[in-house]
Amino acid sequence: MKSNLWGLTALTIIALGSYLGKMSRVIAQQALYLAYPPNNHETTAEQIFFIGTASSDGEVLINDQLIKRSQGGHFAPSFPLKVGANQFILRYKKEKIKIIVNRVSTVTNISPGIAFLENSLFPKQNISRLLGEPVCFSAMAPPKAQVSVKINNLITPLFPEDITFYLPDNSAVFIDKNQPIKSNFTKYRGCISFAKIGQIGKPIFNFIVNKKNLSQLGSGTIEILSPNQLENIQVTADLGVARTGPSNDYSRLTPLPKGTIAGITGKQGDWLRLDYGGWIKENETRSLGISSPPKNLIKSIQSQVNEEAINREHPIFVIRQFNKVQAIREEASRIGLNVYPPSINSDI
Repeated sequence: MKSNLWGLTALTIIALGSYLGKMSRVIAQQALYLAYPPNNHETTAEQIFFIGTASSDGEVLINDQLIKRSQGGHFAPSFPLKVGANQFILRYKKEKIKIIVNRVSTVTNISPGIAFLENSLFPKQNISRLLGEPVCFSAMAPPKAQVSVKINNLITPLFPEDITFYLPDNSAVFIDKNQPIKSNFTKYRGCISFAKIGQIGKPIFNFIVNKKNLSQLGSGTIEILSPNQLENIQVTADLGVARTGPSNDYSRLTPLPKGTIAGITGKQGDWLRLDYGGWIKENETRSLGISSPPKNLIKSIQSQVNEEAINREHPIFVIRQFNKVQAIREEASRIGLNVYPPSINSDI
């Protein structure tokens, strides 16, 4: 793999388009802007790439190293990572951005047949699911083991998946490390539904192999939510970043404007699952407490005719996440609106 800081592949350059479009809109308000990675980002990759921009009339340094930039001021260098926390300081004139990137090791010192693979037990964080919704558990253990999980006096078997290769994070494409990763461990997975609302507790994982029995307490607590008493939140960020899953590795959905109200149907760590299916970071919202699901009311309609189309405005009582409009049907006495799931807008 090329080691120079500007050595991006053609695929990477194409993928940067979505980021560069955003950066061009913020450059007027902020002289130094970093689009990726976010602070406290976690990755298993050996390198990390930086995507950002700054005014072209100056120099950008990362950890005191001068960075090559395009004529428009954009940059996309990559840096090696050591296992653990890596600190990077970006400087442009008097501006400074400090971030931490954590590299998680994929190598374990535990020999197969003795213990679970380190950091492989799921859930790793506290999670919340709806009453009756399957709660799934997984673990990486030696092949041909008998694996189970015990929680709330229920024992559920975890079954092996016939997969020996695993895909890296989406961001691996930028550093030519997007090939499948082979593992000497087997992934075991199983699900169970709970009929009890409230805190269920932490799971205990167990496996038996070669007449050896090992148990390990999971780190995530399970909570079951009542579908009739959901907490509502309101988006406080100017544009809330919604994703298809509870981490930055999942694709982006249509951004949620400030003021959007939605119900919470699940939680995972500091991510919230909203009632329309998207996930958002908790720090981009504020809680409105437990109340009835938010409803919308269209109070008036305004129309404006121009040469190309008729623009219609439909003021609503509550800002909600609307799905992508596919078609509008207009008849003499009514207007019909067809909506479909939100369009996916990938980071890469």
